Amino acid sequence: MLTAKTSNGELIVLTTELTRDQLKKWRKSQSFYCPQCSLPVQLKVGDIKIPHFAHEKDTACSANFAEGESKEHLQGKQQLYLFLQKRTGHVELEPFLRMLSQRPDLLVMTTSNTTPIEFQCSTIPVAEIESRSNGYRSMGMKPIWILHTPAKFSTLPQGVGVFYFSRFHESFFTHVHPEGYTILTYNPQKERFHYFSSLIHVAGKRYIGIHRSLSLAKQIFPFARPKTPTKEEITQYISIYVAMRNNFLQSRILLNRRGINDPFLKCCYELRMHPSNLPLWIGLPVAFNESFREHDCEWQLGLIYYMRCKGIRIRDLSENQIHAYVRRMENPSVGQERACMAYRDLLIAEGIESFHTVAAIDEMIIFNVLSERLLAKRYEN
Repeated sequence: MLTAKTSNGELIVLTTELTRDQLKKWRKSQSFYCPQCSLPVQLKVGDIKIPHFAHEKDTACSANFAEGESKEHLQGKQQLYLFLQKRTGHVELEPFLRMLSQRPDLLVMTTSNTTPIEFQCSTIPVAEIESRSNGYRSMGMKPIWILHTPAKFSTLPQGVGVFYFSRFHESFFTHVHPEGYTILTYNPQKERFHYFSSLIHVAGKRYIGIHRSLSLAKQIFPFARPKTPTKEEITQYISIYVAMRNNFLQSRILLNRRGINDPFLKCCYELRMHPSNLPLWIGLPVAFNESFREHDCEWQLGLIYYMRCKGIRIRDLSENQIHAYVRRMENPSVGQERACMAYRDLLIAEGIESFHTVAAIDEMIIFNVLSERLLAKRYEN
Protein backbone atom coordinates (compact mmCIF):
# COMPACT_ATOMS: atom_id res chain seq x y z
CA MET A 1 0.00 0.00 0.00
CA LEU A 2 1.14 3.55 -0.74
CA THR A 3 -0.71 5.52 1.92
CA ALA A 4 -0.43 5.71 5.71
CA LYS A 5 -1.03 8.15 8.55
CA THR A 6 1.50 9.60 10.97
CA SER A 7 0.96 9.75 14.74
CA ASN A 8 -0.59 13.24 14.35
CA GLY A 9 -3.05 12.03 11.69
CA GLU A 10 -1.28 13.43 8.64
CA LEU A 11 -1.85 11.35 5.51
CA ILE A 12 1.38 10.29 3.78
CA VAL A 13 1.30 9.34 0.10
CA LEU A 14 4.36 7.62 -1.33
CA THR A 15 5.08 9.02 -4.78
CA THR A 16 8.07 8.86 -7.09
CA GLU A 17 8.90 12.44 -6.10
CA LEU A 18 10.06 11.22 -2.67
CA THR A 19 13.65 9.98 -2.62
CA ARG A 20 14.71 6.78 -0.91
CA ASP A 21 17.09 8.73 1.35
CA GLN A 22 14.22 10.94 2.50
CA LEU A 23 12.03 7.92 3.16
CA LYS A 24 14.77 6.18 5.15
CA LYS A 25 15.03 9.24 7.40
CA TRP A 26 11.25 9.22 7.88
CA ARG A 27 11.38 5.56 8.80
CA LYS A 28 13.75 6.33 11.66
CA SER A 29 11.90 9.37 12.97
CA GLN A 30 8.22 8.62 12.29
CA SER A 31 5.62 6.04 13.18
CA PHE A 32 3.04 5.11 10.57
CA TYR A 33 -0.46 3.67 10.89
CA CYS A 34 -2.93 2.05 8.56
CA PRO A 35 -5.59 4.63 7.58
CA GLN A 36 -8.21 1.88 7.75
CA CYS A 37 -7.55 -0.17 10.89
CA SER A 38 -5.21 2.33 12.64
CA LEU A 39 -2.72 -0.42 13.49
CA PRO A 40 1.02 0.21 12.97
CA VAL A 41 2.48 -0.37 9.51
CA GLN A 42 6.08 -0.59 8.38
CA LEU A 43 7.60 1.71 5.80
CA LYS A 44 9.65 -0.59 3.59
CA VAL A 45 12.39 1.08 1.57
CA GLY A 46 14.57 -1.39 -0.28
CA ASP A 47 16.88 -1.02 -3.23
CA ILE A 48 14.82 -3.18 -5.58
CA LYS A 49 11.15 -3.03 -4.67
CA ILE A 50 9.10 0.16 -4.82
CA PRO A 51 8.85 1.78 -1.34
CA HIS A 52 5.56 0.90 0.32
CA PHE A 53 3.78 0.41 3.63
CA ALA A 54 2.95 -3.03 4.98
CA HIS A 55 1.11 -4.36 8.00
CA GLU A 56 2.93 -6.36 10.62
CA LYS A 57 2.80 -10.09 9.94
CA ASP A 58 -0.56 -11.72 10.80
CA THR A 59 -2.17 -8.36 11.54
CA ALA A 60 -5.94 -8.56 11.30
CA CYS A 61 -7.09 -5.92 8.82
CA SER A 62 -9.82 -5.89 6.23
CA ALA A 63 -8.89 -7.42 2.90
CA ASN A 64 -9.65 -4.07 1.28
CA PHE A 65 -5.93 -3.37 1.49
CA ALA A 66 -4.09 -5.76 -0.80
CA GLU A 67 -0.75 -6.91 0.57
CA GLY A 68 2.00 -8.09 -1.71
CA GLU A 69 1.05 -5.91 -4.67
CA SER A 70 3.17 -6.27 -7.77
CA LYS A 71 5.76 -3.70 -8.79
CA GLU A 72 3.65 -2.88 -11.85
CA HIS A 73 0.57 -2.18 -9.74
CA LEU A 74 2.39 0.10 -7.28
CA GLN A 75 4.25 1.86 -10.09
CA GLY A 76 1.06 2.35 -12.12
CA LYS A 77 -0.87 3.76 -9.14
CA GLN A 78 1.92 6.21 -8.39
CA GLN A 79 2.13 7.43 -11.98
CA LEU A 80 -1.63 7.76 -12.39
CA TYR A 81 -1.89 9.58 -9.05
CA LEU A 82 0.68 12.22 -10.05
CA PHE A 83 -0.91 12.52 -13.49
CA LEU A 84 -4.39 13.07 -12.01
CA GLN A 85 -3.06 15.49 -9.39
CA LYS A 86 -1.95 17.79 -12.21
CA ARG A 87 -5.11 17.50 -14.28
CA THR A 88 -8.00 17.31 -11.81
CA GLY A 89 -9.28 19.30 -8.90
CA HIS A 90 -8.74 16.58 -6.32
CA VAL A 91 -7.57 12.97 -6.32
CA GLU A 92 -7.12 10.46 -3.50
CA LEU A 93 -4.91 7.39 -3.55
CA GLU A 94 -6.29 4.16 -2.02
CA PRO A 95 -9.24 5.83 -0.22
CA PHE A 96 -11.52 3.59 1.83
CA LEU A 97 -15.20 4.01 0.94
CA ARG A 98 -16.75 2.91 4.19
CA MET A 99 -20.32 2.82 2.87
CA LEU A 100 -19.24 0.21 0.31
CA SER A 101 -16.34 -1.40 2.16
CA GLN A 102 -14.41 -0.92 -1.07
CA ARG A 103 -11.11 0.72 -1.80
CA PRO A 104 -10.52 1.95 -5.36
CA ASP A 105 -6.94 2.54 -6.41
CA LEU A 106 -7.77 6.20 -7.07
CA LEU A 107 -10.73 8.48 -6.52
CA VAL A 108 -11.09 11.62 -8.62
CA MET A 109 -13.42 14.33 -7.34
CA THR A 110 -14.56 17.22 -9.51
CA THR A 111 -17.38 19.72 -9.11
CA SER A 112 -19.70 17.45 -11.10
CA ASN A 113 -18.51 13.85 -10.59
CA THR A 114 -16.75 11.45 -8.27
CA THR A 115 -14.94 8.79 -10.30
CA PRO A 116 -13.30 5.65 -8.89
CA ILE A 117 -10.40 4.36 -10.98
CA GLU A 118 -9.14 0.79 -10.76
CA PHE A 119 -5.79 -0.18 -12.27
CA GLN A 120 -5.99 -3.96 -12.61
CA CYS A 121 -2.75 -5.90 -12.94
CA SER A 122 -3.76 -9.38 -11.83
CA THR A 123 -6.42 -11.74 -13.12
CA ILE A 124 -9.46 -11.81 -10.85
CA PRO A 125 -12.90 -13.40 -11.33
CA VAL A 126 -15.14 -11.50 -13.73
CA ALA A 127 -17.88 -11.69 -11.09
CA GLU A 128 -15.67 -9.68 -8.72
CA ILE A 129 -15.17 -6.94 -11.31
CA GLU A 130 -18.93 -6.78 -11.86
CA SER A 131 -19.63 -6.75 -8.11
CA ARG A 132 -17.21 -3.90 -7.42
CA SER A 133 -18.51 -1.92 -10.39
CA ASN A 134 -22.09 -2.40 -9.21
CA GLY A 135 -21.08 -1.15 -5.77
CA TYR A 136 -19.72 2.09 -7.21
CA ARG A 137 -22.76 2.54 -9.42
CA SER A 138 -25.08 2.08 -6.45
CA MET A 139 -23.52 5.26 -5.05
CA GLY A 140 -23.98 7.16 -8.30
CA MET A 141 -20.34 6.75 -9.38
CA LYS A 142 -19.22 5.51 -12.79
CA PRO A 143 -15.99 3.52 -12.35
CA ILE A 144 -13.13 3.46 -14.83
CA TRP A 145 -11.19 0.21 -15.10
CA ILE A 146 -7.73 0.37 -16.66
CA LEU A 147 -6.11 -2.95 -17.45
CA HIS A 148 -2.36 -3.36 -17.18
CA THR A 149 -1.25 -3.72 -20.81
CA PRO A 150 -0.61 -7.43 -21.44
CA ALA A 151 2.95 -8.02 -22.65
CA LYS A 152 1.70 -9.46 -25.96
CA PHE A 153 -0.17 -6.20 -26.66
CA SER A 154 2.65 -3.74 -25.91
CA THR A 155 4.66 -4.48 -29.03
CA LEU A 156 1.77 -4.77 -31.50
CA PRO A 157 1.89 -2.33 -34.43
CA GLN A 158 -0.61 0.50 -34.35
CA GLY A 159 -3.52 0.49 -36.76
CA VAL A 160 -6.17 -2.00 -37.85
CA GLY A 161 -5.51 -5.60 -36.89
CA VAL A 162 -6.81 -8.82 -35.35
CA PHE A 163 -6.62 -9.05 -31.57
CA TYR A 164 -7.31 -11.88 -29.14
CA PHE A 165 -9.22 -11.08 -25.95
CA SER A 166 -10.14 -13.53 -23.21
CA ARG A 167 -13.35 -13.40 -21.19
CA PHE A 168 -11.34 -11.57 -18.53
CA HIS A 169 -10.21 -8.95 -21.04
CA GLU A 170 -13.77 -8.59 -22.32
CA SER A 171 -14.94 -7.61 -18.84
CA PHE A 172 -12.96 -4.36 -19.31
CA PHE A 173 -14.73 -3.44 -22.55
CA THR A 174 -16.65 -0.19 -22.52
CA HIS A 175 -19.17 0.85 -25.14
CA VAL A 176 -19.25 4.45 -26.31
CA HIS A 177 -21.41 5.66 -29.18
CA PRO A 178 -20.44 5.70 -31.97
CA GLU A 179 -16.94 4.27 -31.48
CA GLY A 180 -18.28 0.97 -30.17
CA TYR A 181 -16.36 -1.38 -27.89
CA THR A 182 -13.05 -0.11 -26.50
CA ILE A 183 -10.57 -1.42 -23.96
CA LEU A 184 -8.13 0.95 -22.24
CA THR A 185 -4.82 -0.42 -20.95
CA TYR A 186 -1.75 1.18 -19.38
CA ASN A 187 1.91 0.15 -19.35
CA PRO A 188 3.71 1.76 -16.37
CA GLN A 189 7.13 0.59 -17.58
CA LYS A 190 6.74 2.61 -20.80
CA GLU A 191 4.34 5.19 -19.31
CA ARG A 192 2.00 4.65 -22.23
CA PHE A 193 -1.69 3.99 -22.68
CA HIS A 194 -2.77 1.45 -25.28
CA TYR A 195 -6.27 1.73 -26.73
CA PHE A 196 -7.99 -1.07 -28.64
CA SER A 197 -11.12 0.48 -30.10
CA SER A 198 -13.98 -0.02 -32.58
CA LEU A 199 -13.82 -3.74 -31.79
CA ILE A 200 -15.84 -6.08 -33.99
CA HIS A 201 -16.15 -9.70 -32.88
CA VAL A 202 -15.30 -12.36 -35.48
CA ALA A 203 -15.28 -15.67 -33.62
CA GLY A 204 -14.12 -17.06 -30.28
CA LYS A 205 -11.52 -14.67 -28.83
CA ARG A 206 -10.82 -12.88 -32.11
CA TYR A 207 -11.73 -9.26 -32.75
CA ILE A 208 -10.92 -6.83 -35.51
CA GLY A 209 -10.09 -3.39 -34.13
CA ILE A 210 -7.72 -0.45 -34.09
CA HIS A 211 -4.70 -0.22 -31.81
CA ARG A 212 -3.51 3.24 -30.82
CA SER A 213 -0.92 4.30 -28.25
CA LEU A 214 -0.70 7.51 -26.22
CA SER A 215 2.03 8.59 -23.80
CA LEU A 216 1.11 9.51 -20.23
CA ALA A 217 2.51 13.00 -20.86
CA LYS A 218 -0.03 13.59 -23.65
CA GLN A 219 -3.03 12.04 -21.88
CA ILE A 220 -5.91 14.18 -20.62
CA PHE A 221 -8.70 13.73 -18.10
CA PRO A 222 -11.42 12.70 -18.68
CA PHE A 223 -9.35 10.19 -20.61
CA ALA A 224 -9.01 10.81 -24.35
CA ARG A 225 -11.45 8.95 -26.55
CA PRO A 226 -10.10 7.16 -29.62
CA LYS A 227 -10.98 8.52 -33.03
CA THR A 228 -13.63 6.84 -35.14
CA PRO A 229 -12.29 4.76 -38.04
CA THR A 230 -11.65 6.45 -41.36
CA LYS A 231 -13.11 5.20 -44.63
CA GLU A 232 -9.71 3.67 -45.44
CA GLU A 233 -9.59 1.87 -42.11
CA ILE A 234 -13.09 0.44 -42.62
CA THR A 235 -11.89 -0.86 -45.98
CA GLN A 236 -9.13 -2.67 -44.06
CA TYR A 237 -11.77 -4.10 -41.72
CA ILE A 238 -13.62 -5.51 -44.74
CA SER A 239 -10.49 -7.08 -46.22
CA ILE A 240 -9.64 -8.77 -42.92
CA TYR A 241 -13.23 -9.84 -42.21
CA VAL A 242 -13.76 -11.39 -45.66
CA ALA A 243 -10.40 -13.21 -45.47
CA MET A 244 -11.29 -14.62 -42.03
CA ARG A 245 -14.74 -15.62 -43.31
CA ASN A 246 -13.14 -17.52 -46.20
CA ASN A 247 -10.62 -19.16 -43.87
CA PHE A 248 -13.44 -20.24 -41.56
CA LEU A 249 -15.40 -21.87 -44.38
CA GLN A 250 -12.34 -23.64 -45.76
CA SER A 251 -11.26 -24.90 -42.34
CA ARG A 252 -14.71 -26.33 -41.63
CA ILE A 253 -14.35 -28.44 -44.76
CA LEU A 254 -10.72 -29.46 -44.43
CA LEU A 255 -10.56 -29.94 -40.66
CA ASN A 256 -13.96 -31.54 -40.15
CA ARG A 257 -13.74 -34.68 -38.02
CA ARG A 258 -17.41 -35.13 -37.23
CA GLY A 259 -18.71 -35.59 -40.77
CA ILE A 260 -22.41 -34.99 -41.17
CA ASN A 261 -22.72 -34.76 -37.37
CA ASP A 262 -21.10 -31.36 -37.51
CA PRO A 263 -24.06 -28.96 -36.97
CA PHE A 264 -22.79 -26.38 -39.45
CA LEU A 265 -22.09 -28.90 -42.21
CA LYS A 266 -25.39 -30.62 -41.51
CA CYS A 267 -27.22 -27.34 -42.12
CA CYS A 268 -25.29 -26.87 -45.36
CA TYR A 269 -26.18 -30.40 -46.47
CA GLU A 270 -29.87 -29.99 -45.64
CA LEU A 271 -29.96 -26.69 -47.53
CA ARG A 272 -28.12 -28.24 -50.48
CA MET A 273 -25.34 -25.69 -50.30
CA HIS A 274 -21.59 -26.28 -50.28
CA PRO A 275 -19.91 -24.27 -47.48
CA SER A 276 -17.58 -22.52 -49.93
CA ASN A 277 -20.62 -21.31 -51.92
CA LEU A 278 -22.56 -19.73 -49.06
CA PRO A 279 -23.98 -16.38 -50.20
CA LEU A 280 -22.18 -13.39 -48.77
CA TRP A 281 -25.28 -12.36 -46.83
CA ILE A 282 -24.65 -15.34 -44.52
CA GLY A 283 -21.84 -14.25 -42.25
CA LEU A 284 -22.35 -10.53 -41.67
CA PRO A 285 -20.95 -8.57 -38.67
CA VAL A 286 -24.29 -7.25 -37.42
CA ALA A 287 -24.80 -5.49 -34.08
CA PHE A 288 -24.60 -7.69 -30.95
CA ASN A 289 -22.80 -10.49 -32.85
CA GLU A 290 -20.30 -10.68 -29.97
CA SER A 291 -23.08 -12.42 -28.02
CA PHE A 292 -22.29 -15.53 -30.07
CA ARG A 293 -18.89 -17.14 -29.62
CA GLU A 294 -19.06 -18.92 -32.98
CA HIS A 295 -18.41 -17.31 -36.34
CA ASP A 296 -21.21 -15.23 -37.86
CA CYS A 297 -21.57 -17.77 -40.69
CA GLU A 298 -22.36 -20.47 -38.17
CA TRP A 299 -25.07 -18.82 -36.08
CA GLN A 300 -26.66 -17.05 -39.03
CA LEU A 301 -26.88 -20.25 -41.10
CA GLY A 302 -28.36 -21.96 -38.03
CA LEU A 303 -31.10 -19.32 -37.88
CA ILE A 304 -31.83 -19.67 -41.61
CA TYR A 305 -32.04 -23.45 -41.24
CA TYR A 306 -34.40 -23.09 -38.27
CA MET A 307 -36.70 -20.84 -40.32
CA ARG A 308 -36.75 -23.34 -43.16
CA CYS A 309 -37.61 -26.22 -40.83
CA LYS A 310 -40.44 -24.16 -39.32
CA GLY A 311 -41.63 -22.83 -42.65
CA ILE A 312 -41.03 -19.20 -41.61
CA ARG A 313 -40.24 -16.55 -44.18
CA ILE A 314 -37.57 -14.02 -43.23
CA ARG A 315 -39.94 -11.05 -43.22
CA ASP A 316 -42.42 -13.00 -41.07
CA LEU A 317 -39.88 -13.92 -38.39
CA SER A 318 -41.24 -12.43 -35.14
CA GLU A 319 -39.49 -11.48 -31.91
CA ASN A 320 -41.34 -14.31 -30.13
CA GLN A 321 -40.05 -16.82 -32.68
CA ILE A 322 -36.51 -15.50 -32.29
CA HIS A 323 -36.90 -15.77 -28.51
CA ALA A 324 -38.02 -19.40 -28.87
CA TYR A 325 -35.07 -20.13 -31.18
CA VAL A 326 -32.47 -18.65 -28.84
CA ARG A 327 -33.97 -20.37 -25.78
CA ARG A 328 -32.97 -23.70 -27.34
CA MET A 329 -29.29 -22.81 -27.05
CA GLU A 330 -26.98 -23.88 -24.24
CA ASN A 331 -26.43 -20.41 -22.78
CA PRO A 332 -29.15 -18.18 -24.24
CA SER A 333 -28.92 -14.41 -23.79
CA VAL A 334 -30.79 -11.23 -24.65
CA GLY A 335 -27.77 -10.18 -26.71
CA GLN A 336 -28.21 -13.23 -28.95
CA GLU A 337 -31.85 -12.34 -29.50
CA ARG A 338 -30.85 -8.79 -30.43
CA ALA A 339 -28.23 -10.10 -32.86
CA CYS A 340 -30.83 -12.31 -34.54
CA MET A 341 -33.24 -9.38 -34.84
CA ALA A 342 -30.51 -7.14 -36.26
CA TYR A 343 -29.71 -9.85 -38.81
CA ARG A 344 -33.39 -10.29 -39.72
CA ASP A 345 -33.84 -6.55 -40.22
CA LEU A 346 -30.73 -6.35 -42.39
CA LEU A 347 -31.90 -9.18 -44.66
CA ILE A 348 -35.30 -7.55 -45.09
CA ALA A 349 -33.64 -4.21 -45.90
CA GLU A 350 -31.46 -5.91 -48.53
CA GLY A 351 -34.44 -7.68 -50.13
CA ILE A 352 -33.48 -11.20 -49.02
CA GLU A 353 -36.75 -13.17 -48.91
CA SER A 354 -35.47 -16.72 -48.45
CA PHE A 355 -32.34 -18.85 -48.56
CA HIS A 356 -32.74 -19.28 -52.31
CA THR A 357 -33.03 -15.57 -53.04
CA VAL A 358 -30.66 -14.55 -55.81
CA ALA A 359 -29.54 -11.06 -54.85
CA ALA A 360 -26.71 -8.84 -56.04
CA ILE A 361 -24.87 -8.84 -52.73
CA ASP A 362 -21.19 -7.89 -52.66
CA GLU A 363 -18.66 -6.56 -50.15
CA MET A 364 -20.42 -3.20 -50.13
CA ILE A 365 -23.03 -4.68 -47.80
CA ILE A 366 -20.26 -5.42 -45.27
CA PHE A 367 -18.92 -1.90 -45.74
CA ASN A 368 -22.36 -0.46 -45.01
CA VAL A 369 -22.88 -2.69 -41.97
CA LEU A 370 -19.53 -1.70 -40.48
CA SER A 371 -20.05 1.98 -41.29
CA GLU A 372 -23.37 1.97 -39.46
CA ARG A 373 -21.88 0.18 -36.47
CA LEU A 374 -18.71 2.25 -36.18
CA LEU A 375 -19.75 5.64 -37.50
CA ALA A 376 -23.52 5.71 -37.00
CA LYS A 377 -23.90 6.67 -40.65
CA ARG A 378 -23.53 5.25 -44.14
CA TYR A 379 -20.96 6.22 -46.70
CA GLU A 380 -22.69 6.89 -49.97
CA ASN A 381 -21.45 5.34 -53.18
